[in-house]
Amino acid sequence: MKSLVQSILAIKDRDSVAMTTPFAIRALVTAALTLAIFMYCCLYATTTAADKTTTIGFRAELEGREADVREALESVVNDTIVHGTYVYDKEQTLSGAEAVESSKALGVWTGPGKIYYKVFRNALAPRNFKGSEDQGIITVRYVLQNVAPDRFRIYIDAVFVENEHRNVHPSEGIVESSEFREIAERLKGIQLQEKKNEQSRARIDAEIAAKQDLLRRRQQEAARLADAEASAQDLVKRVQDLRHKVEMRVSTSGARIKSAPFEGAATLQSVKPSTDVVVLIISPYWLGIETSDGHRGWIRKEELVALP
Repeated sequence: MKSLVQSILAIKDRDSVAMTTPFAIRALVTAALTLAIFMYCCLYATTTAADKTTTIGFRAELEGREADVREALESVVNDTIVHGTYVYDKEQTLSGAEAVESSKALGVWTGPGKIYYKVFRNALAPRNFKGSEDQGIITVRYVLQNVAPDRFRIYIDAVFVENEHRNVHPSEGIVESSEFREIAERLKGIQLQEKKNEQSRARIDAEIAAKQDLLRRRQQEAARLADAEASAQDLVKRVQDLRHKVEMRVSTSGARIKSAPFEGAATLQSVKPSTDVVVLIISPYWLGIETSDGHRGWIRKEELVALP
């Protein structure tokens, strides 16, 4: 460029000395100056576009289960909102974005991690992008990396690319930080809900355990009661057996209670038929008995019968 200008100046000097071809030299000077201005503008435009492809970027870390982190991130990617920017002052929420599989707006990501994209088309001079004054596409890229168990690093970049001139306007950082804040809040909500679910499950498990324990104790009580009833029934049976052994009933002809086990003994009293007596002494022909009112004596065996 410097040599070109020097050549032009030299030509002008020669023009002042020799005016043999004034029109041709003037045309040459005009063309050279026009070419110099054009090359300078092209160089400036190229340098400006290269500068605008550099974004501020954003990096942060998240802690939680991988499924929870992915759920929070994917919910933001698919929420149709580009956070941290807007077009109209009266409506400071930019809705209508969509998740896409890939984008060339931010170049190729060569590092590790899972990549997500969200784009908003035909945005008119969106706020918080450097020098945005035209219509174009907003692209947000998210890269999620697993750096340790339950620990993740996320990279977020956002740019605005004009539709017509393809000029790239990097974000001022507000879009990236706003997107991350939304992801972090949703992750917190997911983790809080999981904590509540765990507490609910623990409470339900405790209630089930308490009911099972109560049922087990009732079953044990029922078993003990059944054992007691069985024992009582056995006792009743034993009492009945014992009663059959020690008690007898006066026959239908009645009986006389003697003072001694022989016929010549004095009669103490007569007992009516079907009267129950307790057998105290057993001998070959006589039984020593006691009546229900406490009188004792002897009755012949044939005058007593076994209880039914």
